[in-house]
Amino acid sequence: MQQLKVIAPGRINLLGEHLDYNQGVVLPAAINRFFEFEFKGNTTDCIHIEALDLNESWEFDLHELKKLKTTGWKSYVKGVFILMGLSSVNGLHICFKSNIPIGAGLSSSAALCCGLAFGLNEFFDLGKTRLELALLAQQTEHQYAGVKCGLMDQVACLFGEEAHLLAFDTLDHSIETFSLPLVGVQLFLIDSKVKHNLAASAYNERRSQLEEAWNLAQQIFVGIESWRSLKPFQFKALLSHLDAVSIKRLTYVLDEMSRVQKVQALAKQIAADLNDSSALNDSYQELGHLLNQTHDGLRDLYEVSCEEIDFLQCHLQQTPSILGARMMGGGFGGCLLVLAKANFDFHLLEAVFSAYQLCYRQNPSIEPIQLMGGVRAL
Repeated sequence: MQQLKVIAPGRINLLGEHLDYNQGVVLPAAINRFFEFEFKGNTTDCIHIEALDLNESWEFDLHELKKLKTTGWKSYVKGVFILMGLSSVNGLHICFKSNIPIGAGLSSSAALCCGLAFGLNEFFDLGKTRLELALLAQQTEHQYAGVKCGLMDQVACLFGEEAHLLAFDTLDHSIETFSLPLVGVQLFLIDSKVKHNLAASAYNERRSQLEEAWNLAQQIFVGIESWRSLKPFQFKALLSHLDAVSIKRLTYVLDEMSRVQKVQALAKQIAADLNDSSALNDSYQELGHLLNQTHDGLRDLYEVSCEEIDFLQCHLQQTPSILGARMMGGGFGGCLLVLAKANFDFHLLEAVFSAYQLCYRQNPSIEPIQLMGGVRAL
């Protein structure tokens, strides 16, 4: 193959935040914000890569790659090339660009890794499956970016389907696609335009806290399979062995698992009630309530929100025709996922945005979204 174009989307997560490394089910979807890659063979012995949006380029000899020190996007590229096992290839020119807002919690790093890995797999006919590529992209984040992320972002990027969400079981890696009809309502994002630099370290800290709690639970309750199998009396017994912070973290995880189950049931109910406007309204109100509950948990129990995001979420709850909103992503900035009436007047947010700009010197933006398919060759 001499030329290939690839598109790799970012993602939203309807519910199940931070469950992808806590043995839960998550509900992501690929969206119409994406990386575009172009792969071309060349006559040199080097790999030449252009990050068009950044006006940056990088050329390296594949045999020397492991020795090179990298930062930023180059670290992800380095990780993918090494983990793909490419030891000897002809010269290659790759250029990429993206319309995914960086640091907005839409998994731009996963899209970069998955798109690059998918493109190399296709270009060199390596025969790796999409799940293998997802796991490879995850390991790139772990080993070369230092973020111990779960697998949700990569699965959403590689397995997304147009107009559908995924129910991804992080225990057995099973994927179920399902539709959430949006009749008279819409989903959109508000980008806070803030990203605090403690996100990665705090993310790893939260993961470590839950891993320690899980190790303790396994010692006390021999044979327990996952947090999902923890019974109420076991949870109460475990509390006396945990510190106050770990109790808050675990409470959020168990509550969020329950909310995910409720949303899956709601989706089925909505699909059955498409001709009953009253029942639909009740279901969407409940969905908005669950989004608000998740934000409360992320703010008060998991403690990964921030003042700017909380400001926006609080005012959104008081805005007519907004049904619910929550912080999305690793935390400490990024985007809010908002459920609103389909006829919502976005001008109603002007006063909120003005107050936000006055307080935080940032100009938030509204990001309409559509659910699209996963990584593919064009």
